Amino acid sequence: MARGFSKVIIMGNLTRDPELRSTPSGTQVCSFSVAVNRVYNGNESVSFLDCSAWGKVGETIAQYCKRGSGILVSGRLEQRSYETKEGEKRSRVEIVVDDFNFVGGGNADVSADS
Repeated sequence: MARGFSKVIIMGNLTRDPELRSTPSGTQVCSFSVAVNRVYNGNESVSFLDCSAWGKVGETIAQYCKRGSGILVSGRLEQRSYETKEGEKRSRVEIVVDDFNFVGGGNADVSADS
């Protein structure tokens, strides 16, 4: 059986304030998006990456981050499939955060590990 490996490390800025919510079982999950800029041959491109952080990691990000905050996250890619209200099948890939560090600003000394 073939085995795979998924590890992602990105650094960028939050595009919106983190959204903290609870699952029916009471587990906290924080959703946020990170803009990652890339410069090549004098051109610049931006990727917008959706992230989710569970438990204490998510609670800490929600407490200390806001739109524009710099953050470095590492985690794994996870793909989810779903169906829209109109019946269209869709899928999305997001980063499930394992650990993070704040980048810049007054929050540079705060971090959390899963």
